[in-house]
Amino acid sequence: MANDAPASVDIMMLAGLTWERAGRNRWTASDRFARYTIFRDIDERWYGDWERDGEISRADWSCPTLETFAEYMVDHGRRKTPESGKQT
Repeated sequence: MANDAPASVDIMMLAGLTWERAGRNRWTASDRFARYTIFRDIDERWYGDWERDGEISRADWSCPTLETFAEYMVDHGRRKTPESGKQT
């Protein structure tokens, strides 16, 4: 599953969250901090964004490995403050 999520899987556990398939190569999850969306683009890398307190922040990094990118998204989604974009 390093680069691909199997097509037969609709729910998986990554970065301590339950991710649900939201389309082909698109996954969503949420916790008390944010709602996360991860998708794979045409270049075969994973990208994403998180929504926290109504503000959407786009990840400033991408990765070819799904597990690594999910960890990055959750870590940054939990640490960034929406007002300033700065990490807490």
